[in-house]
Amino acid sequence: MSKRVPSLVIGDILQCISHIQTYTTDLSFDDFCSNFMVVEACLYNIQVIGEATAHLPEDVKEGNPQIPWSLIKGMRNRLIHEYFGTDLPVVWNVIRNDLPALQTEMLAVYKKLQALNR
Repeated sequence: MSKRVPSLVIGDILQCISHIQTYTTDLSFDDFCSNFMVVEACLYNIQVIGEATAHLPEDVKEGNPQIPWSLIKGMRNRLIHEYFGTDLPVVWNVIRNDLPALQTEMLAVYKKLQALNR
């Protein structure tokens, strides 16, 4: 496996957040639940976000304790390993309430890493 610089990994996370926002912008919770393609696309991107955090160096995570790294990874693990128990209200809450703040935090980390050529 090739090692990617942290700014590229953060860029992947930002891209996943952007995709989720594109898929869900004008949807209600009921619309979201009734569109299996949107649900699956969002679940996939949330899984990628969680996986990407595992590829970040510890110094990046430790330097940004405001980001709930373990919760992000835990969400990924739950979606992967307990796929049969996916709780769509929880997923929707993450999409609507957690991702906007995460996007802001990740953008700040991305800019710091870019300035350091990392």
